[in-house]
Amino acid sequence: MINFVEITFIEKSFKSLFMVGLILLVRKRLNTKSSKWANISLWTIFITYLLFPYTIVFNLQEPIKNSFVEAIIKPLVFINEYSRVIENNLGYILSKNNQLIVSIILIGYVLFEMYKVEQAMKGSTIIENNHHVNKLISKFKLRRSIKVLINDDLKTPITYGVFKPKIILQSYILKDKELLKYVMIHELTHIKKYDIVYNHLKNLIACLYWHNLLILAATRYIEEDIEILCDKLVVEKVGDTSEHRKEYCMSMLKLMDKYKGRDEKVLKLNPTLERMIVMRKWKKTLSGILTFALVIILSTTVFADVRVTNCNTVISSSEAPIETYINEAGRVAVISDEEYSDLKLEEINVESPSLRAANVSETTTLSGLENKYYKFNMSSRNSPTHNGFTVKLSNMSSRSYLDYSIIIQENDKVIYKKSFNKATILKVKPDRNYRYKVTIVNNSVDSMTYSIKINSYVR
Repeated sequence: MINFVEITFIEKSFKSLFMVGLILLVRKRLNTKSSKWANISLWTIFITYLLFPYTIVFNLQEPIKNSFVEAIIKPLVFINEYSRVIENNLGYILSKNNQLIVSIILIGYVLFEMYKVEQAMKGSTIIENNHHVNKLISKFKLRRSIKVLINDDLKTPITYGVFKPKIILQSYILKDKELLKYVMIHELTHIKKYDIVYNHLKNLIACLYWHNLLILAATRYIEEDIEILCDKLVVEKVGDTSEHRKEYCMSMLKLMDKYKGRDEKVLKLNPTLERMIVMRKWKKTLSGILTFALVIILSTTVFADVRVTNCNTVISSSEAPIETYINEAGRVAVISDEEYSDLKLEEINVESPSLRAANVSETTTLSGLENKYYKFNMSSRNSPTHNGFTVKLSNMSSRSYLDYSIIIQENDKVIYKKSFNKATILKVKPDRNYRYKVTIVNNSVDSMTYSIKINSYVR
């Protein structure tokens, strides 16, 4: 069974470490030995994963007999379990409210920096009748209008703007026809691929996942790989020969002395040693393609949560009817009053107005064969995802005898069902960000009175 389930930033942050490490391990090889799009394809999967608010949950039935499938599933289950532990331990520091506040501050800072760049561009002069510039623009056949400007206060060429892109050049570039050709093709390639949008998405994940240093480091490599791909496309545009590669590298060297620092809000021709090496060594090989294919397969596993479940059917006696007893993966346990008193019980205030918080406390009466349910979830903006919740039924009475069932549903799926004839306390291990529904069913024809308390607990 497959479901789409919401997943928190903390859990995504932890699970993404596997993918980041894998990409960084092979990115240099892929840049020189694989498809020119290899690294950007992997980074696109990475960004999509971080921005996609859901995970794909695969519910499998025990036992798993295929050793190959088991070898794939076990690491996924391991990652899923330990991400829960980390989320619980860091939840108070990295609660939803804390994450949101810092992210808003960082996004505001990025927008302010973009505004400063926009203001700095006001001193630029538009180039209108340069034959070589207009000819290069026409070769790309772009539907968006492109403005080319001169600004000698900036040391290197840059491109900014999505719908009305602008290329900022320096006067010395216009005087060198070969340099002008390569610079213009480079910047126009950025515009054609909407790299400025990609760059904004990179900045967005840096703001959202500010607490993960490896993700912040990854954004620097994403920026580098955007430029490397652009270099390859430039050479492909002019004709991929050793002579053209050499000419292009020489054009980058001419800009080296003019370069001072980086600005993440724009795209520019920024020469680095790695890019020069890639331009010299890049050659697609079979081993590089196979490496890329393997990493693609392994990387996409971060989108999945695998949960192994089991259901049990119990016959209470040979003369009694069959009682269906469901306890998925043993996630619900009956506990004693002493065990209950040792738990730290807390309230959780949920965001959804249609759901109650996991802090139910009431006394009620059910007529014969009647039922009542309680809906809630385990999400909180100010505290971590808790270890679980408890269901305590006490002060129970009936005119004849007690006969009732407790049914627990997780996103409308029954994970627990059992009948009781006395007061009981259940301890439930939930999954993150799921909705829960606890139903009390009076199986007797006589009315039943009970007190119920449902609370979250932490260790």
